[in-house]
Amino acid sequence: MRRYPPGFLSLSASVACERFGFFLLASLLLLYLNERLGFTAAQATEVLGCFVAATYVSPLLAGAITDGRLGIVRAAALGYLIAAVGYALLAAESRPALYVGLTLVALGAGAAKLAPQSLASRLFTAEPELRDRGLMLMYLLANVSALVSPVIGETARAWLGWPAAFALASLSLVAASLIIQTQSPVLRTAESRTSVPGESGQTHGSGSLVMLFGLCALSVLFTVPQMQASSTLLLWTRDNTNRRLLGWELPVPYVASLHAGLVLAVSPLLARALLYLKTAPGLPTAAAKIALGMAATGLAFVPLVVAALLGSDCSRVSLGWLLGCLLLLSVGELLVCALGPSFVLRLAPPKSGGRWLGAWYGATAVGYWMAGRIGGLWDRVPHSLFFAGLATLSLTGLALIAVMRRAAVNPARRHMTAT
Repeated sequence: MRRYPPGFLSLSASVACERFGFFLLASLLLLYLNERLGFTAAQATEVLGCFVAATYVSPLLAGAITDGRLGIVRAAALGYLIAAVGYALLAAESRPALYVGLTLVALGAGAAKLAPQSLASRLFTAEPELRDRGLMLMYLLANVSALVSPVIGETARAWLGWPAAFALASLSLVAASLIIQTQSPVLRTAESRTSVPGESGQTHGSGSLVMLFGLCALSVLFTVPQMQASSTLLLWTRDNTNRRLLGWELPVPYVASLHAGLVLAVSPLLARALLYLKTAPGLPTAAAKIALGMAATGLAFVPLVVAALLGSDCSRVSLGWLLGCLLLLSVGELLVCALGPSFVLRLAPPKSGGRWLGAWYGATAVGYWMAGRIGGLWDRVPHSLFFAGLATLSLTGLALIAVMRRAAVNPARRHMTAT
């Protein structure tokens, strides 16, 4: 195995444990709200959207705490424990406990999102060339958790009830906290280092600012359709998809596992394909990858537009249409989610990288909130129109990337002319 800095694999293991709990909850929450607590489909999608949005706003609060005396490592360990309490409260199966529990999970997720990016960039200070590879490994480990947690969570729910599933999520967060605390000496040493500087040769003038603002806008356009994999696509699977395979009916929460499994399957093929990626002068490779990710996300909903028209929104269609959508969503996720925060840190001025990363998460939170609001239209508009709107929203990001491309190229040309 390739050598990574001391503490990195332990950090990645804590992320995998935290993601196990989160994806277990994400795969069950919509159905829990709708089927167990009596929320309507529209109410359930809005609650889910607000909750996930809150998990992306909370890093701003966590950043203020970690900049103080508490520090990144201690804040992460404490955040994991707070989230563990939140998951445990969900087992009470009541609306008051639901709101308190989701609030605590969202607060704990702030440290969970902030710590890996901040610590990983410091761990790779001596070997910055391995940073992207390390972040991709961390992301893939998180997707391993996303692959197994819905299956384990649904099995626990089916055999032992909803409280058992949430108890498993709580225990996974306790494990994440213990891992962080065990490795705290190594991680605190890394915490004291200066983070990796920006992308080599990248200027921090107006072109970079346009690209940073553009990346935040792209995060919104990307998140709205991607979020549907955990909300309206579950409803589509339950009500409009023939889930029978060889006499066995696919449980609805397993759709989240399908999505994560496709991410893992696509990853090596995509990495090989990207070796041949050619970019225009002045356009960073990461920006080209993000453009491809936006295109894949938009095209992902084209198969469902066709399926909705064939099924007339009232009959069940083949599972293959859903698999085609999830496959393209997986490509988009790998190209945008895994590389977006790292690209933001490279473009941002060294002294304001944390603020820009917070802006990225804030934009993502807006996207999740909008996704919940848009998901509330599921029962009000034809499904074919709903999916077409999601495709259009993501594909408009390509026009924004064209503007970002000009912002990156023109300052470089002016600099060459001046010299």
